[in-house]
Formats: sequence, C-alpha cells, structure tokens
Amino acid sequence: MESIALSYFDYLVIGIIMLSGLIAFFRGFIQEILSLLLWIIAFAAAMLLNAYLDPYFINYIDNPEVRRILTIITVFVGIIFLGGLLIKLLRGLVHWSGMGGLDRLLGVLFGFIRGMLLIVVIYLVLPNDIKQSSFIINSQSSPYLKKYAPMAEKFFKSMISDKNSVMLKADISTIYETT
Repeated sequence: MESIALSYFDYLVIGIIMLSGLIAFFRGFIQEILSLLLWIIAFAAAMLLNAYLDPYFINYIDNPEVRRILTIITVFVGIIFLGGLLIKLLRGLVHWSGMGGLDRLLGVLFGFIRGMLLIVVIYLVLPNDIKQSSFIINSQSSPYLKKYAPMAEKFFKSMISDKNSVMLKADISTIYETT
C-alpha cells in the first residue's frame, strides 16, 4: 500500500474543514443554513435600507460618511440580533420534534462543504507568490485548489457583475457626497 505524504498545508486544510464540520455538528443544519441566510439578508437589507433611513439621522450626525456607515451597521446588527432570536426558537422546535440527530448529521455535511468553500476562497485571495511557494505546491490539496479556484473566481465575478445583484442595487454614488 502506498502512503500519502501530507504537507503542513494539507494538515491546515484538513483542520479547517474538520473544525467547520465540528462547529456545524454542535449548531445543527437548521441553525447553520438559517444563519447563513440571515447574514445574506442582513447585508442586503442594510445596503438597500441605507438610503431610506439616512434622512432620519441627518439631524444627529453631520458627517455623511459616518452617518451612512452607522446606519448600515445599525440595520445589519439589528437584523442579525432579531434573526438570531428567531433561529434559536426554530432550532428548539427541531430538537423538540426529535429530529436533533438528523439535524446534527446534516449540519456536519454542511460544515464540511462550508470548510471546503472557505479553503477555496482563502486560496483565491492569497498572493501569487504564496500560491507558488513549495508550502502549497507540494501539498496533496494543491491540484484540487488549482482546479476549483478558477470556477469559484468565475462564479464570484459573475455575481458581482450581475445587473440584478444586491451589491449593484445599493446606492453607493452618494456615499462621498458632501452636504
């Protein structure tokens, strides 16, 4: 039987995937997926509601940049807090129904997938000189990263350039406007 030599980078990759899976095991699939959706909704709502809520704070905060940043943060944190309470309630209902074991099993699978996606995103943002280092090139996971990173990069670029993207619907043209 041929042994596979793992590098320190491979152990780091395995550690991140396992940690993500372990966290998801304890939180459960329902909490993990709803938390992910909550963060996306909170971000989108903060960006979209910023323009509507900004006028309410004009009398309190003079600097438009600070006002917009605080408005975005306030909306984001408020939605995360309220959504977190709702998620805890739903998680309690799932465990009360006797589906806790299945919830944890699916949570582990979700965590492993999230860990792998996190590794790909980290790889995407690494400078090229680090990607070309022997630390990464000699790893067993390097061929997989080289294969899947371009796909992820293409996906993220299409998301950003999509005309219907939440990122593009936010009115950022007035962020640096002076009053």
